[in-house]
Amino acid sequence: MNIVGVYRASQFSPNMEGRDAAILNAVADRLRQSVHVMTCVHEEQLAKTDVEAADIVLSMGRFASTLDLLQEIEAEGVKVINSSIAIRHCERKRFTQILMDEDVPFAQSHVFQSSDNITWDLFPCWLKKGEGYAEVAEDVVFVRNAEELAAQVDRMRQRGIATLVVSQHLEGDLIKFYGVRGAGFFSWSYASDRPSKFGNETINGQAHGYRFSEKELREICTHAATVIGLDVYGGDCVVSENGTIQLIDINDWPSFSQCREQAAEMIKNITIHNDK
Repeated sequence: MNIVGVYRASQFSPNMEGRDAAILNAVADRLRQSVHVMTCVHEEQLAKTDVEAADIVLSMGRFASTLDLLQEIEAEGVKVINSSIAIRHCERKRFTQILMDEDVPFAQSHVFQSSDNITWDLFPCWLKKGEGYAEVAEDVVFVRNAEELAAQVDRMRQRGIATLVVSQHLEGDLIKFYGVRGAGFFSWSYASDRPSKFGNETINGQAHGYRFSEKELREICTHAATVIGLDVYGGDCVVSENGTIQLIDINDWPSFSQCREQAAEMIKNITIHNDK
């Protein structure tokens, strides 16, 4: 098979560029050892000539131009992991609405326009850029009261952000999860035990080790990935003191830093079994 990997643009990997590249490199190494032709290209330099002869594309890309190109080659029969539509669904305003519509246990949230007068009374909460993907710390901010919310909405409006998401802050243990759908792979770890992208994880503090059902966690996260359409996925959820599990985030192609070798093997496997 001819396989092409697409590295994520650095702007979409704040403080994580090396880790994001490492998972794709680990998958590429395994595919080459399995006698497959594997080349990798940076999203910033991606052109159709890089992928038009591919049997499968493994893409971490998020540029609109990247997704348009992936959609084009998918229509021509090229398999893409994750698909262009799934990556589009990972835009915050989209996955928030999808997960709420599909009754996935998810923090109470509201999608609104920054020009709207928002009515929200659950504090503290989080205000998040609804368009695209988080690129800087100011895209996701912790808000303590209505006055702070109004001020932060105004700041995002001034940055030209039209669509915002406000979400209830959940008290409890913050968990990072990772999965490869179709390979039976799922892993999780406490956020307090790993590096932070923007430092927001410190709001929940050190994990207490609240008891919960790992089977339920896996089912919830797999269901979320399925309705979004992701094959390679990760995200965040909070476990409350009574063991209730609620999602707060889901994304395509995480770095798998805590379980890179196992995840790379599983991604290799679903790649091989997805050939045309």
